[in-house]
Amino acid sequence: MPKSRLDNLLGELEEDKVNTNEIDKSSSLTYQEILDRNQDREERKKYAFRTFIFLCGFTGLVLSIIIAAGFSKLIGFELHDSVLIALITSSLATIVGIFILVMRYLFK
Repeated sequence: MPKSRLDNLLGELEEDKVNTNEIDKSSSLTYQEILDRNQDREERKKYAFRTFIFLCGFTGLVLSIIIAAGFSKLIGFELHDSVLIALITSSLATIVGIFILVMRYLFK
């Protein structure tokens, strides 16, 4: 997909090459709007990464509980089958729900 003029300006802004006097005065975006969009983009990256790390940790915790329940005879950690089923289904719903909510908010 070809880059728009805004993408080019934002790319130059990230590289600190933008001279505010050179921005086309007929552009509907002001310098402050470009800075705001750049900041929004950086915040999206930050929160998307944090969400990914949280979901990886949450999934790892659930997976470790399931593995521990699988080796219940060796380590003495035992969960009933209905508890494991509830853990797996609620965890899946939580992971998908958090992912959808955060991504919808970040990339609307």
